[in-house]
Amino acid sequence: MILSKCSQVSFFVWRSDMTRRAFALLVMTVSAVGTLLAQGKGSESVVKAAVSIKKDGNASVLVVSLAVEKGWHIYANPPGNDDLKPVATSVVLQGGAKGEVVYPAGKQVVDPVVGNYRVYENSEEIKVKFAEAPKGPLKVLVSFQACNEKSCLQPAKVMLEAK
Repeated sequence: MILSKCSQVSFFVWRSDMTRRAFALLVMTVSAVGTLLAQGKGSESVVKAAVSIKKDGNASVLVVSLAVEKGWHIYANPPGNDDLKPVATSVVLQGGAKGEVVYPAGKQVVDPVVGNYRVYENSEEIKVKFAEAPKGPLKVLVSFQACNEKSCLQPAKVMLEAK
């Protein structure tokens, strides 16, 4: 009988402790999600993207200009850290257009926790070189994620059109 009561008490204490931990985890999760939703900001709120077509001799060059607000950065392509490849800035031509995308090197960041990586800050230009001028309007999908020293915003995908 004594053993049975001890088992019941220890089960109650264990269950109570697990309930407290689960509740604390729930509160932290809801708080974190609430904070993110309250910010309501995506990366496009601190990064402005524009596109233009320029001539380079006989070839055409599509230029994607990125303006990143002070205090923010976006991950370079390549980012220099395999863990950051999914959030690296990318430019993808739409509608079957073919061209060579040339990304700038970006700035090296030394981080003892995450590891070293490269970023774009302030303003950068990503160029797409074409052997022959594309016909008609050209659409390009630009993807990026903006971060500062404290947090990262939701990743953004911005469709741009050059005429």
